[in-house]
Amino acid sequence: MFKQFFRKQKHMLTLIRCYYKRNIDALEIYSKDFIIGILSNFILCAAEILMLVFVFDFVNTIDGWTLPQMLLLYSINQIGASLWACFCINTITLPYYIQNGEFDRFLLRPVSPLFQIMMDGFDDDSWGDLLIGILLLGYSWIKLSLPAARLLLLPVFCISAAVIYASITILLSTISFFTIAHTDAANLVNEFQTFAQYPLSIYPKVIRVVFTFVFPISFVSFFPSMIILQKYSIFLSMLFPIVAFIFLKVSSKVWYWGLKHYVGTGT
Repeated sequence: MFKQFFRKQKHMLTLIRCYYKRNIDALEIYSKDFIIGILSNFILCAAEILMLVFVFDFVNTIDGWTLPQMLLLYSINQIGASLWACFCINTITLPYYIQNGEFDRFLLRPVSPLFQIMMDGFDDDSWGDLLIGILLLGYSWIKLSLPAARLLLLPVFCISAAVIYASITILLSTISFFTIAHTDAANLVNEFQTFAQYPLSIYPKVIRVVFTFVFPISFVSFFPSMIILQKYSIFLSMLFPIVAFIFLKVSSKVWYWGLKHYVGTGT
């Protein structure tokens, strides 16, 4: 039993390595586009940060959050979202595959179609977002004189955030199995990213409930920031992988339920 499990995991790791090798080879063909894309995202991200800095020229705090604390919140969200975009943003492209009649090819292979979609491509431009997130995190960390030991929590927070973003797109893309036509429902994750850039406490109670128990956006940046700032117990960090895993399982179950209702495009 264990031998079969480890054999399956080894096979999956081999597939992941092959997919990413193919994706990297594709980037080498369009190397200039890769560099320009990274620079473009870097500039857009820098503009958002400058806008935030500009706001703090008029106010001292946002609901009690100072500029360095807001930059910490922003950077954690940025890193989590960038990791999702760099490695599995393809969960957002299901409507494209269905509308263009390309989804059926995933059903013909003896591998999970959801896994194939996730591995079929990644957003190379988001490496610029990841870089600026890391730089901003370092700046805010030093500015706030935060304990170095809490850096050990960041991999847990950021990987959990990436899984949550992937799960949201998986869940929302399920709509495409029923509409067939192109739908931007999965692109709502970009709106969720914007919400996660600000403290959860500034939103109405109903939004706070939705972002904690329906779409766990609060686990992306708000709760991690509160733990790092030592406003919440460090033991809360143990919940993050659990929440991310449960949300991924639920989203995947819904996705495969939607797949059972998929009848093709007729192309």
